[in-house]
Amino acid sequence: MRLTKLVTVALATAALAVSGASADPGHGKGKDKSPAAPKCKPANVQLKGLMTSDPGASDTSFTMSVLKANHGGKAYKLAGSATINVDAKTRFHRHAAGVHGNKATMADLAMGDSVKVKAKVCRADLANGATPALTARKIDAHAPKPDKPKPAKPDEKK
Repeated sequence: MRLTKLVTVALATAALAVSGASADPGHGKGKDKSPAAPKCKPANVQLKGLMTSDPGASDTSFTMSVLKANHGGKAYKLAGSATINVDAKTRFHRHAAGVHGNKATMADLAMGDSVKVKAKVCRADLANGATPALTARKIDAHAPKPDKPKPAKPDEKK
């Protein structure tokens, strides 16, 4: 009887050890250790500023003056301007008075618009204050606010 229990426990232990050894080592998430493997850690770059060019419908880039930036975009802020590339995946939104819905195209953007650009680049490309080419993932634009007329001052009684 003792021998039967001992054999049963030994077989159960061996079965567990074999199943643990044959487990999947990461479900396809193994790291490629070859020297040619890309080593890009993406960094978010967010820029805010004003458009300094008037892009057409077929243009693939525009320029902007950079007034604010996140940590990843501080080199662009120090440079003062940036050229932003766009592709088929870039999403455009433009907010203007009287416009219902805000989806837009490159042709809808205008010079002087306030823009917020979101892009991603490799963190290594931003080293030492470099400003690599940016391809925007999303562009939010706002039309400039119209100047309000100043009210006339009433005549003062003396």
